[in-house]
Amino acid sequence: MKSKTLHSTSVVIEDSGVLIVGDSGSGKSDLALRLIDSGATLISDDVTICKKNKDSIFLFPALQTKGLLEVREIGIMTVPYVDNIKLLLIVELVEYEVDRLPNKTFGKFMNLNIPKIRIYGKNSSSVAKIKLKLNEIKNNA
Repeated sequence: MKSKTLHSTSVVIEDSGVLIVGDSGSGKSDLALRLIDSGATLISDDVTICKKNKDSIFLFPALQTKGLLEVREIGIMTVPYVDNIKLLLIVELVEYEVDRLPNKTFGKFMNLNIPKIRIYGKNSSSVAKIKLKLNEIKNNA
């Protein structure tokens, strides 16, 4: 099984793994906190281990950060976590507003095409956008 360690945060929404990537300070942990507040469960914060098995990628926390989430202005908090979750969506956080009607995109990750969205993660609607995209992916599967 091929694996890759990535500076990222990841959560599971229902049974769908979401990998959040972006520059330091772009809001990965904050977006994860908002997703957790709306029903998601943490996989990992700051470092995600991605393991490819055939035509799927599975997400795991790093040993040293299992169950830990950085919450700015509060500190490092212990939260419930899960692992071995199939990646369904990559969320790339950007520092600017993106096109109102972008083309559907896929990210090439570990030689697989994974659905990907680029969002300004600090918008209050970011959680809803991610959930809508996951529903679209599941309905088209």
